[in-house]
Amino acid sequence: MESRALYDLHLHTTASDGKLAPRELVRAAKSSGLRAFAVTDHDTVEGIPEASEEAAALGIELVPGVEVSANFGEAPVHVLGLFIEYREPWLAKFFSEASSRRVERVHEMVRKLAGLGIEIDAEAVFARSTHGTVGRPHVAEELVARGVVRTMSEAFERYLGGNCPAYVGYEKVTLRDAVGLIRRAGGVASLAHPVLLADDSLIPRMVEDDLQAIEVFHKDHTPEKAAEYQALASSLGLLQTGGSDFHRSEDGEPPQLGCSELTEEAFERVRASAR
Repeated sequence: MESRALYDLHLHTTASDGKLAPRELVRAAKSSGLRAFAVTDHDTVEGIPEASEEAAALGIELVPGVEVSANFGEAPVHVLGLFIEYREPWLAKFFSEASSRRVERVHEMVRKLAGLGIEIDAEAVFARSTHGTVGRPHVAEELVARGVVRTMSEAFERYLGGNCPAYVGYEKVTLRDAVGLIRRAGGVASLAHPVLLADDSLIPRMVEDDLQAIEVFHKDHTPEKAAEYQALASSLGLLQTGGSDFHRSEDGEPPQLGCSELTEEAFERVRASAR
């Protein structure tokens, strides 16, 4: 018998690069039968107040969260902050500065595309983000709208992915700083989608930077890979998290939310580790 998904600790809204407004995401989580879910937008907590209000009205638990962009040495990493105190003024200031860096990154991508003979308007890219936090998905959407590519996947494969001609890196905090930020906000720091790391052998070293958890279950993890990360988490004494990493539905399909592998016990251990 297939287990029912009760939790999802990795979801995005229009506050960053998701397609559902915070209120809409909460309704989708409720319709999916979730007990609790996390809003983890990229480098912003702007979507949480609206989501929190709707969650309270619908009687579903919202886990305030964020996904912080960082570097571990030369490796780009994303760190989920779960159960954070998102109202801290210093936290909002930190993410405001991160947002400014994202804006400049879009301008640089637009300039690189122009150098390839592809003219798109940066303002049109910004208009695709309702809350001002912009990223590569918004550039990809504009490339699709202009007919440069047929799909967003093609946009990343040809132009925007790492080592592609219009890719632009940007200055990120270190893993240690990202973890410190999350823990200062009272949250639990979990390495997001570790399968995207080039080298799993980096993970044990990350524990030295006070990493507390690892996203064992993710849509890009095969069952075999999830089992590997589960064993690694156990050996390193890391908590286990999991989520759908939902951004948008494809072809009008209903949102696929929930992580059936994440148990109530694992969820409560994460909660208990938050300040």
